[in-house]
Amino acid sequence: MIQQGLKGGIKMTTRPMRINEVQDVTYNFVDFQIFKDKINNDELVCYQRFEVTPLNKAPEIWYYGITKEEFNDSQVFIMTPGDLSQIDQETRKKCFVVYLDIDRKIREHRILKRNDNNDSVLRRLDADEIDFKDFRDYDLKITDPEFTATEVLNLMD
Repeated sequence: MIQQGLKGGIKMTTRPMRINEVQDVTYNFVDFQIFKDKINNDELVCYQRFEVTPLNKAPEIWYYGITKEEFNDSQVFIMTPGDLSQIDQETRKKCFVVYLDIDRKIREHRILKRNDNNDSVLRRLDADEIDFKDFRDYDLKITDPEFTATEVLNLMD
């Protein structure tokens, strides 16, 4: 969508950077205190807390969120149902939600190709199954794993 000229929003997170991720491109990676300050100062449109157990490590708490400033300055976001549920109804009416409902085996294969080593692929896929079970708050559902941004934009018109 960004390559089609839309401005992508960058989520903020406290989790460690993965291989091939870039600060302020993939995510805005911040420490826990900065994130907590954003919560306390009511600077976030939405945020979520996840307890994860990275491979061969002790459990950790990771936060993800979108600042109000980033939300207002951007056109495209990757969000979960938990993120979306925190957006007020008036703002939601102005949004167009595209749900990428791609087969689990395809998503697993794509994650494994990225060599993410700081989180369990199984945990992430299982969490998605729970998060997206009965998800209905979308305007367009894509099930074709070979979709293109141009096709999505055409369907949005």
